[in-house]
Amino acid sequence: MLACSLTMKCSKLYVILIYLNIVLVRGNIHQKCCGVGEQIVEKEFRFICEKLINRRLQDTFEDREFLKRNVTGTCLEIFSETNITLFGVDEITRSIEKQKEYEGFFFPKCCPLKSHYNKTTHSCTEEVGNFFNILKVDSFVQVGLPECEIISDQIFESMEAVQLIGKELLLKEDNTTLEDGYCLDSTLDGKLVVRICEADTSICSQIRCISKCCPDGQSFINGSFCRDTFTHGVDLHFTKAILEPDDPFIIIHNNFKPLQLLSERKYEIQLDKSGVFSARNRNSSSQSKTYNHIYCVEHAFKEMNGTMTMNAYRIFVKPKQPPIPKKILITRYIKIVSCIFLLLTIAVYLLLPKMRNLFGKMLLNYCVSTFIFFASLTLTQFYQLRDIGCKFIGFLSFLSSFWSFTWLHLMCIDIWFSFGTPRTLYGTLQKDETKRLLQYSAIGWGFPILWVTFIALLSITNIMPELMHPYIGEGKCFLEDSERRPGNYSYILYLTIPLLIQQIFNVLLFVKTILYCLRIKAEIERMNDCEKRTKMNSCQERLSLIMKLAIIMGVLFIFETVSSFVDFRKNVCTEYIEVVWDSINCFQGVYIFIIFICKKKVYCNICEKITILKSEMSSVTSNTTTQVSMHNISESKNT
Repeated sequence: MLACSLTMKCSKLYVILIYLNIVLVRGNIHQKCCGVGEQIVEKEFRFICEKLINRRLQDTFEDREFLKRNVTGTCLEIFSETNITLFGVDEITRSIEKQKEYEGFFFPKCCPLKSHYNKTTHSCTEEVGNFFNILKVDSFVQVGLPECEIISDQIFESMEAVQLIGKELLLKEDNTTLEDGYCLDSTLDGKLVVRICEADTSICSQIRCISKCCPDGQSFINGSFCRDTFTHGVDLHFTKAILEPDDPFIIIHNNFKPLQLLSERKYEIQLDKSGVFSARNRNSSSQSKTYNHIYCVEHAFKEMNGTMTMNAYRIFVKPKQPPIPKKILITRYIKIVSCIFLLLTIAVYLLLPKMRNLFGKMLLNYCVSTFIFFASLTLTQFYQLRDIGCKFIGFLSFLSSFWSFTWLHLMCIDIWFSFGTPRTLYGTLQKDETKRLLQYSAIGWGFPILWVTFIALLSITNIMPELMHPYIGEGKCFLEDSERRPGNYSYILYLTIPLLIQQIFNVLLFVKTILYCLRIKAEIERMNDCEKRTKMNSCQERLSLIMKLAIIMGVLFIFETVSSFVDFRKNVCTEYIEVVWDSINCFQGVYIFIIFICKKKVYCNICEKITILKSEMSSVTSNTTTQVSMHNISESKNT
């Protein structure tokens, strides 16, 4: 036992000596490989210096950029933002080689370099001064505790109250040893602060807990996006609704979504000295209370077109999930039915080569884009998507809606080009269908992608004013309308108007085509030309199918246009009208199947194809049986 104890102590001492030799490196024993704010990464089997993305990793080296000197020797550097590595330059090849990796090398400082801790606001303030002479030259630093959910602060008069033993921190007052989950810094009044990650909320029974929206060292920048700022902690003096703002408190970092800004004009808010949060609607006699897990305080900064629109602390709450609207409860199942019929339509066109002419291939593209649109909408109505997932589905839904309408528009153009122009029946029409399909595909898929890319650029920048700024994937997984964001008309500007323009062009093309059709039909009847009459009948059939589809799409889109300007949920009657009309609208997949598949000619082609497939399978089975029989006869003869 004694030998085992001595071995363990020696092992621990060895680790501490290594740590002290590396972590608290002094006197330029090792130099830093790269420059300020840089790290080493491995690319194409070479080690190169690259800018650090993580602002929380810093250093106090005086001797940097060792690799630029093109000399032999060793240097220390952050490697791929994970740990510190000792690199060496080979004397012969002058190549950079990785020699040894060290874990736990970063000194845990609460604030960035040249900043000190503000114990009142739990934030950092830039102030020149040394950190108790413990953070020496040639050290690597990791700032803050971004992974901690609950952080408590302990204030000491000086460094004598604690002792650093390698990675471990000993709090002498209560003889507590912290292995990780802590940071140290000096306060503005020259004291020592030790910030500690707490395991649970049981500490809230001893001291008030305040909920903060972002992780440690972060605050809201241009929306509900947490970014490293370090200067904004939690200042409780921004409102009179918080009682005893000077009392000490612990921070709970509640990074929940979605968030709703709580207006003190609309709500009577109070956060008492026990940490209980309550909010009462000023227009209501009943009082509703919410607690720590559904509210948070955060500093928000917002800038639009170079003008600062917000720079203050605000209270946010987790909004109550509203009941699912009746139209969504009904239409999400209808969309599933539509998706099934769209897949059946796609399957029939893939099964029958006779139907895959230019028009059939264009219809296939239209069905695929409409299926993506309905499938993405259905997904958002069954699952509560957040952040990146919501943005991705929002942009996909927005994009696929343009794909669908653009392919319908192209089918209208193709009908007009094939049948509504003088060169069709009396001249030579371009017969290279592959070339035309490629041209249509470039427009049908390419133009919506360019349009949505343009909208995406507008959404991530502040070029447009608030009333025209597009929001996708923030409040809902689609382009947000004026109902969700009053005063914002991006839905009308970027979706309704472009699709309405397409529909107007479709109507004009149909009118021109029909007028031309009637005139040519009269001429053919006079000439009694059988060949041209047959061609006319074929074109009329295609025109009829497109007209049916366009009428359905056009009529249904008229309601979408009206609903962009009128709220149908103001009373029960108009709400039911909206539910019925949306239900009709969501049956588009069924309409497409009926218009293009439910025909006697298609049915006969399917039966013929099935008969051919059966005969081929029978022939394969027969050949296999014959081969097995011959093999058995051959074996019997040999026997």
